[in-house]
Amino acid sequence: MTASSPLLTLPRLGIDISKLTFDVHLCTPGGRTHSAQFANNQEGFAELDAWLKLHRASKTQAGIEATGPYGVLLLWHLHTQGHTVYQLNPRRVKDYARSLGRRVKTDAVDATVIAAYLKGCEDLKPWEPASQALQDLQDLVRRRDQVIISLNAERNRKEKGTNKMVVASLERLIKSLKAEIAKLDSAIEAHVLKHTDLQKSLRLLRSIDGVGRLVAVTILAEVPQISVFERARDVAAFAGLTPSLCQSGTSVRRRGAMTKEGSALLRKMLYMAALHAVKSPRNAFHRCYLSFVERGKSKMCALGAIMHKLIRVAFGVLKHDSPFVKNFAKVEA
Repeated sequence: MTASSPLLTLPRLGIDISKLTFDVHLCTPGGRTHSAQFANNQEGFAELDAWLKLHRASKTQAGIEATGPYGVLLLWHLHTQGHTVYQLNPRRVKDYARSLGRRVKTDAVDATVIAAYLKGCEDLKPWEPASQALQDLQDLVRRRDQVIISLNAERNRKEKGTNKMVVASLERLIKSLKAEIAKLDSAIEAHVLKHTDLQKSLRLLRSIDGVGRLVAVTILAEVPQISVFERARDVAAFAGLTPSLCQSGTSVRRRGAMTKEGSALLRKMLYMAALHAVKSPRNAFHRCYLSFVERGKSKMCALGAIMHKLIRVAFGVLKHDSPFVKNFAKVEA
């Protein structure tokens, strides 16, 4: 937001959301502030609208931390009401609060911090809702992952089980979870078949070496607005695959690990895709992987580089509406 940006004339609305309620802190361009709390439901949203109109803030810059499902409906509501909405990284907001010397943490204080954060940051991108088809795909893919996690937990318990009744119980639950995964797989397949745009995007993503169907649907689900990014490195940063840099003076020059912001599920699937991609010499990313190892990088670091390259290539094929070309993956040693 530059000095000439019209957004600077809008009131700032910091929102701290919880399951049942949300606290708001409104800062007007004239310097006045107002705080309130509302129920986290449609009635509360209507009360918020009336409260904002009372304070002559029918259009605002509104910030909500991306902390789970509790804020999704409010995000949609604010967007449809014409507010400029930002979904904020909770860790960055927390670090900002520390920089202000905040020692008190309440919902009302957090809303105040978020409103201040909106003023202090210049590189924020407004939130835009994904299409309903992509939102439904995300719900299905995430639910599948939740069931997979439960299945692995029950399998681990079975390995350690000694009591016959307990083992039998675990086996029944494992069978049930496997059936649920199969149902979700069918639901994902049926959902994709209903939407030609999803089918087209999946074909483009699956043209990439090492990217199977599950990895492709996860990329679409976890980066539902990949085409709105301007650069491939922005998508990599969104996925938490860019390295952090630690540098101070002449003595501290350390390149850190991945930032690991964004979707852990996306990184998990890209890791599996990277493992598959580097196994076969015929894969376009195999030589790329070897070149990193030959330059002294650890195998894990090299795999991370392949994950980074995979998401950048995914961005390329979707952004340019063109299938993967193997030469694009070439990396000189």
